[in-house]
Amino acid sequence: MSVNPRWLGLAASVLLATSGFLAGKPVPRDGAWLLGVIVWFVALAMLIRAWWTLRDATDQRGLLVTAALWSVPLLVAPPLGSHDIYAYACQGQLFDAGSDLYEVGPAALPCTWLSDVPELWRETPTPYGPLWIAVEGAAAWLAHGSLPAAVLLLRLAAVLGLVLCVAAVHRLSRGNALLAASPLVLVHVVSGAHNDVVLAGLVLAGFVAARRPGFAAAAASGLAFGLAVAVKVTALGAVPFALLLVFFAGTTRARWTSTLTFGVTIGATYALLAVLTGHGLGFLHALGSTSTMVQWLSIPTGVGMAVGYVLRLLGHPESFATAVAVARAVGLLALAVILLGLWWRTATTLASLKRAAHPGGAPINSGSATGPEPGGSVTTGRDATADRATASSATGGVTGGDAADGVTGGAADGGATGRRAQDVVLTAAGCGMLAAAVLGPVFYAWYAIAGIALLAGTTLTGRLRTVVLVAAAGLPLLTLPDSLGLATKTKVPGAFLDVALVTAAAVHLVRRRRRSAPPPTAHSTQGTPAVSGPATD
Repeated sequence: MSVNPRWLGLAASVLLATSGFLAGKPVPRDGAWLLGVIVWFVALAMLIRAWWTLRDATDQRGLLVTAALWSVPLLVAPPLGSHDIYAYACQGQLFDAGSDLYEVGPAALPCTWLSDVPELWRETPTPYGPLWIAVEGAAAWLAHGSLPAAVLLLRLAAVLGLVLCVAAVHRLSRGNALLAASPLVLVHVVSGAHNDVVLAGLVLAGFVAARRPGFAAAAASGLAFGLAVAVKVTALGAVPFALLLVFFAGTTRARWTSTLTFGVTIGATYALLAVLTGHGLGFLHALGSTSTMVQWLSIPTGVGMAVGYVLRLLGHPESFATAVAVARAVGLLALAVILLGLWWRTATTLASLKRAAHPGGAPINSGSATGPEPGGSVTTGRDATADRATASSATGGVTGGDAADGVTGGAADGGATGRRAQDVVLTAAGCGMLAAAVLGPVFYAWYAIAGIALLAGTTLTGRLRTVVLVAAAGLPLLTLPDSLGLATKTKVPGAFLDVALVTAAAVHLVRRRRRSAPPPTAHSTQGTPAVSGPATD
């Protein structure tokens, strides 16, 4: 007897809420807590199965209704998987009291709900931007000392961020509504109310605006990105990719001024919020607050831990911290190389798409509603044909469509920027954000939300879609309902798992490079080039 996945998922959501009441607090860890943990994993297994069953569903509206239905029980339950929302509420109280959140933590007031705040955040200044600080302050002020009210208001802010994500994704891809009902979203957005979803919604809105030509669109995109950076500085990772869309969406004459408008608007938006809230760039010295956490979910940290464990066995326990620090530095260097490579490949692909669509040198926005028809003037001339081949190979396996539908798509695709170019940019930006999450000093499940949201705005297919779906399903398993991270209990095996993953990735890259290398040129045994005979029919 098969069970309707919508009702199975609803039952799982009710059980998840129940686990929050049983095991949502870290103490006491008694029989009720143990029962709650068991219910947690049973409920997650049910939810994952129900959600995975829907992975091929095409009714986008139905999937959104399912997401809303599954969210209801979690909105009235204690926060699951993380207690950061309590830190948000206390930071709001500090802001309302006139404190500088970049100098003190919740214990300085002290906050009314300090006992509920994770110890990591009690003495720690906030690493968030002025917009999110203002949201925290508004929630704390409206709550009037009620923690449940503050939690509900902060969840409302997260749900609004999710709604913005859904609306932007609908404009960009008209698909992937399935991700709104994913276990990752239900646990860490609807229940945990992490501000990463607000950042993601604003970044996606910025990409929606960046597709269109003109100063107004560039300014709107810059405004959205400025607001996103004012939530969390990690939004800056997507800015260079949006810059490419703004640049290539404009006419040849206006592209530089549009790009300048985009950048200036980002800075002006952040500066205005900094003045209004009294909180500017002070968060910079608080960015490393979580780096004291040493856990293997960050791949560089895990590799450093593995090296440190080996050094301990060799009689050098004092070198553990050094090994972790060096590995983290190498990870950041690798991240910089990856981001630069993604950006450069995206830029060259967009340039190729533009040349393939306009072989005659016409401006990128020539005023027509649609680009040239496939097989038309694009194929007249050797350079245009080569450009089309370059664009196709550079975007192979990521997007669909013809090269002529790339940079100069019709109005339905966003005016001057077509679906193909849009997908290339969003895929690179999403992969870049995910790389930043796993290669940073610390990784938590909700750090993946922004990258996955960006990829949801693409024509997500193939292996990349499978990776995204597995991540959205499995990441909530990394924590218990009381916010205990399982990575803290699996340090040694997790660290050596990271070493194995890095080794496997390196072997794969070497083999791929060898397969793509051109075959060696034939030479005669005497060392002189072989000369072919005359061509025959």
